[in-house]
Amino acid sequence: MTLGDSIIAATALIYNLDLYTHNVSDFESIQELRIIDPIR
Repeated sequence: MTLGDSIIAATALIYNLDLYTHNVSDFESIQELRIIDPIR
């Protein structure tokens, strides 16, 4: 995970937001993060 991805994930967690991304593989290791793939 890059620094940018980490900042995006942390922001979503802190503000209790869903994370919309097609790049699910970079974020799936964070179990508390709600990831939504808008393409699927």
